[in-house]
Amino acid sequence: MTNYGYYTESLFVRELERLKEEYNQLVLDDMKVIMKEDILLLEKAMDMLCRNKIY
Repeated sequence: MTNYGYYTESLFVRELERLKEEYNQLVLDDMKVIMKEDILLLEKAMDMLCRNKIY
């Protein structure tokens, strides 16, 4: 069985960093709220992946 945890996790980390950068550059309050929600959802997904790893 191949463990893809590293690749999945690094993909989530890169996406999270990209979203945070986009969030910092936005000036419209509505868009900032949407991006903040996206970042929180991605952080929750990463947390769930970390808890459900098979060793």
